[in-house]
Amino acid sequence: MATRRANGVFYIKRRFKGIGPVYRSLGTKRKTQADALENVLVKLHDRGRLDLVVAFLDGDVAIRELAESFETSSISQLTTDLSERNSPLDEACTEALRLKAPDVTATTLERYTTGLDHFQSFAGALTVRKALAQAKIQAFKSFRLGEGVARETINNDLIAVSILCTHALDRGWIDKRPKLKRYKATTRINYLEPTQLDTYFAALRAPFRPFFDLLVGTGMRLGEVEALRVADLRIGDQESRALVEDAKTPEGVRPVFIPEETTEVLLVHIEERGVRGMDRVFDLVRRTTQKEHTRACKLVGIHGYTLHDHRHTAAVRWARAGMPLNLIQSQLGHATVAQVMKYATFNPDYGDVRGYFQKVRENHESGLSGNRSGNTPQKVTTEP
Repeated sequence: MATRRANGVFYIKRRFKGIGPVYRSLGTKRKTQADALENVLVKLHDRGRLDLVVAFLDGDVAIRELAESFETSSISQLTTDLSERNSPLDEACTEALRLKAPDVTATTLERYTTGLDHFQSFAGALTVRKALAQAKIQAFKSFRLGEGVARETINNDLIAVSILCTHALDRGWIDKRPKLKRYKATTRINYLEPTQLDTYFAALRAPFRPFFDLLVGTGMRLGEVEALRVADLRIGDQESRALVEDAKTPEGVRPVFIPEETTEVLLVHIEERGVRGMDRVFDLVRRTTQKEHTRACKLVGIHGYTLHDHRHTAAVRWARAGMPLNLIQSQLGHATVAQVMKYATFNPDYGDVRGYFQKVRENHESGLSGNRSGNTPQKVTTEP
């Protein structure tokens, strides 16, 4: 018989052969209903369906769903449904990405793939249902923080996990979406000063330098450089650009200016590697570039500087050179100027308020002197 707890809810408390002692809430305060639910578990056990009893104990199926299936003789269908709910995480991720692919660019899809790779590495052999439990999501965030990963990167991982959640809900693998509370965006600007940048590049091994040179020289995103193909380059005598996939633009691509010194490095790299046409410019996987970056940072004593921070270094260098914010926005591929306002403090013109007032006075005085030299000011009249 079901046992009532102090809170009034009935629990099952008995020992099942082949399972052991069971003490689990039946989710009801009505004794007749509790006894009926417990009786379903007993009958399933007696008929050798220990798998369904264990599924209830593991939280894979609610007791009411189990009882309804038993009473309507649809246990076989429930078994099939449970099998789908417990599908391997890697298969679910692959399917979710395949269904998402037509709606996003190749670069975005790679970013989602990377995020789900991080999640799978953490979750291991867990089923989809167990991996997407609220406690597991929180543990994943803590795990990534413990690895020293930036919160912005964890937010990207959570966006990818959200795609998996949507797919799991559609398939009925989970009953509700876990809360994927992302970290608040920060305005942290982590960048390298010129002397630090020189020592960093000196620590990089020669085969990797062109890759990192393009990151710092252009401010391109890591995924954009990884996806870049030789055919995407427009190298000319006057200037060179890379055509980068960008869903935010009407054309679907964004032209990124490549400085002359970076262009020279790229040309040498392309010739040495013998890549052409639709070949990727860099045949490097992210794990390899991450290891090289970490290695170089350790050698020269740089701490807390991520691969993504190369974009900050690039933008700070441009702002210090006086590049207008709208051009920095275009080069970085941001949707609005507001997203690059954080670099304004590095631009000497943006901070020189007195200088602007000086220019206003000079323009005013220049206008007055022009009038004295024979230019009669136009009389302004108003109608009464």
